[in-house]
Amino acid sequence: MLRIALTAILAGFTTSATAAEIHRFLGAERCGTCHVAQLQAWKAGPHANALRSLTQRQADSPACASCHNMAPEGPPELRGVQCESCHGPGRAYAPAAVMRDSVLAKLMGLESVTPQTCAQCHRGSAPGLGAFEYAETIQEVCTNRLPRGSEGPASQ
Repeated sequence: MLRIALTAILAGFTTSATAAEIHRFLGAERCGTCHVAQLQAWKAGPHANALRSLTQRQADSPACASCHNMAPEGPPELRGVQCESCHGPGRAYAPAAVMRDSVLAKLMGLESVTPQTCAQCHRGSAPGLGAFEYAETIQEVCTNRLPRGSEGPASQ
């Protein structure tokens, strides 16, 4: 019954970060309080530096910021490509009791990463990107850089 009610409540949620939706994001550091290994792997990967890879002019461009900046209108700790850029805004699914129930976490907005998730930004029209092959490139992303067996709930 709770899951049905939550599904109805969440039906209108999206992952775009408008100024009115910024409060739904927690930031990678907050995710890392539970997902320590994933945070460290993310920091060592390309997404952690995606915003810094742009010139100021590019960073100010909505076309570039849509992929390189999770929450352009948000505080500095929400800027760049972070966990929630791919997994969806985490405020609703971050509580430990929710994360322990994979069905409930998904109902609360936790998104699985698929080739389509990546293709939203990694598309042929993106400057500086070559051909994107999900099976090959995903090895550079946070959870796939972890030692075997340490993936935990964040990669599910």
